[in-house]
Amino acid sequence: MANHVFKEMQSYKGTWVMYLILVIELPIILLVSTLVWNTEKGTNEGVWGIGAVILIVSLVFMFLMIIRLETRIDDYGVKFRFFPFISSWRSFPRTQIREIQVINYSPLTDYGGWGLKGNRTTKAYSIIGDEGILLDIGEKKKIMIGTQRGQELKAFLQDWLDSEEYG
Repeated sequence: MANHVFKEMQSYKGTWVMYLILVIELPIILLVSTLVWNTEKGTNEGVWGIGAVILIVSLVFMFLMIIRLETRIDDYGVKFRFFPFISSWRSFPRTQIREIQVINYSPLTDYGGWGLKGNRTTKAYSIIGDEGILLDIGEKKKIMIGTQRGQELKAFLQDWLDSEEYG
């Protein structure tokens, strides 16, 4: 299984979340801009107010678009990062992983939603969807990393677990 690697990068770009945000933000910009313009009658304060609203909404949208979850599984173990919250790779060597499996989960009821979630024993990192890999790393600690390629990951993990290097 030399050089057999699974990589996945997820973000909000091109997802229904991005379009939902745009559908919500664009009318807000138009409504607030119209209200400010009509209230201030084209004064400098009105222009600054409109500029501030557009700037804040644009920055929030850009921040959401830079969030990404990257996963890498190779001969050495499982690595992930959740940029910009976790910018360096978090690694779990194969020898540390007691069990690994692809799961279906309910983001709201199982973990309280998407994003960075968890408590002392379980951490969840997800962008969108309801599939993930669940790592049991011992000491009553579990890590769930979301995936949008569950079937492909199941096949990869079967080979990964069956390889001689495991354990």
